[in-house]
Amino acid sequence: MSSLLDEHLGYVADAIRLDLFRSAIAQTLRPGDRVADVGCGSAVLGLLCLQAGAGHIDAIDSTAAIEIARQSLTKAGWGDKANFIHGTSFQAELPESVDVLICDHVGYFGFDYGLIETLADARRRFLKPGGRLIPGRLRLQLGAVESEKCHQLAEGWAAPGIPGQFHWLRQQGINTKYAVNLQADEVLAGPTELGCIDLRADNPEFFSWTAELTVARDGVMHGLAGWFECELAENVWMTNSPLSAQAIKRSQAFLPIDGPLAVKAGELVSATVMARPADRLIAWDVRHPASGRKFSHSTWLGDLLMHEQLNRTRPDHVPQLSRAARARALVLSYCDGQRSVGQIQEAVLREHPALFPSSTEITRFVAAVLTGSTD
Repeated sequence: MSSLLDEHLGYVADAIRLDLFRSAIAQTLRPGDRVADVGCGSAVLGLLCLQAGAGHIDAIDSTAAIEIARQSLTKAGWGDKANFIHGTSFQAELPESVDVLICDHVGYFGFDYGLIETLADARRRFLKPGGRLIPGRLRLQLGAVESEKCHQLAEGWAAPGIPGQFHWLRQQGINTKYAVNLQADEVLAGPTELGCIDLRADNPEFFSWTAELTVARDGVMHGLAGWFECELAENVWMTNSPLSAQAIKRSQAFLPIDGPLAVKAGELVSATVMARPADRLIAWDVRHPASGRKFSHSTWLGDLLMHEQLNRTRPDHVPQLSRAARARALVLSYCDGQRSVGQIQEAVLREHPALFPSSTEITRFVAAVLTGSTD
């Protein structure tokens, strides 16, 4: 719970972020509007909407942060104007359509935290015709970086002191996207605008962007860095750029390359970034014409997928319920609308004592299943 609290404390303590959303809400919201705060967390954005004159908010979040939202807004006197939904927005159903959608699932690189697919689904199912979105657009920025700390992140499994038997994991390391906090002097080339995504329109499942970066000074390139400029409303832009004095407190995305690359001022670096946001997959190719070196990376190569997991995704695979799934189905079969939680636990312990190695584990499992699968 402490990590959840720390995360949301960071969001509500970011004065620049809140001021930007406050400005966007003032420009977008009309008195009495119904608002859906999608992925609301603490619902601080929903609170800003209520303070600006919203008639009602629907706060949706799949984590325990929904309780922060519920208690915070209720204690502040807004409980009668808020509806709290614990679950993903993809499964949520609202009592009525809304005038405004607001969401800050803007990832380090803009698109990499589910913003596109979340807003696309919410726009289709929740928003009234002619309704408004906050945010409306993303501009993706790309730069080349020289950063020893980023380099060490990617090369961690091959670092001195790591037993050689684990060095093979370096391949996973250099095919991983990292959240980093860059300094302005670590940007070696760029930035340049990689692409623009209109969140008010339908978007493809797959994106591919190419950019040319001009090296600003002699140095050693360790990889690419991506960040965003996010349009919350007309002339209201939010960014996590390491070059901006008005950046919000959000990390950038670091995409490593396989080994340091010496570059000189004026040289070009060509970069292609491909993404399938719904699958959280990013690939990046880098070419340095001056040296002839090329690099190709993908987060798919960075995933540790077990052989059994890959087999289960084959179209000809015939799935069977796992032991845990059978146990879950058994527990749910006792939910007849009459038994209490205690009675269900007693029945499972009495009738299926061999379900898990100990009665304590059975009790924990039953509680977890009922908490996650029942009302």
